[in-house]
Amino acid sequence: MSLNLELKTITDQIKNVPGDIVELGVHTGNNSVQFLWLCPDKKYFGFDTFSGYTEEDIESSPNKEGLIDNKGRWNHDPQETISRIEKFKEDFDLGDFEIIVGDLKETFPRHINENKVKKISLLYVDCNAYLPAIKGIDAAYPLMSEGAIICIDEHQVGGETKALNEASEKYGLQVIETGFKFESGPNSNPSRYVVKK
Repeated sequence: MSLNLELKTITDQIKNVPGDIVELGVHTGNNSVQFLWLCPDKKYFGFDTFSGYTEEDIESSPNKEGLIDNKGRWNHDPQETISRIEKFKEDFDLGDFEIIVGDLKETFPRHINENKVKKISLLYVDCNAYLPAIKGIDAAYPLMSEGAIICIDEHQVGGETKALNEASEKYGLQVIETGFKFESGPNSNPSRYVVKK
């Protein structure tokens, strides 16, 4: 496995920021192993349905047609992802992780209410749809430390972009463009982010 240098530019900024890493949208765990490798002292929480989008997610997104076109693409056995991350964690003696299966609009707030997620240094939004992105950002924001980052990897105007722009206005944050060009492949390529003041 090779190091994702683009993700490293984001994780380097939160190394000394208190809190764990939360990713909204896990799929096969490509980002998961990168986050564990790049930030071995932080716990990783990954939330995903592993069965694509809900109808509500599709209807609320500005990129509705794209979500419909890719509807079956995101179906994946969560146990395969968990096994992959466990093997990687053992091979490199890395930190703790937890994968939470289900609609993150429900599972993420429940995890917070149960005090399982206490403090966040990085919220990585990779769910493509608007509603889970904005609900996830709003749920995470009160737990985010000063200097914590909300990052998306969407390189077109879609649900993640809409959610990040709304959150930046709501919380008075500046959207920063990474300048990375989109490249297809197994790893995410962060496009925009905000830093909590």
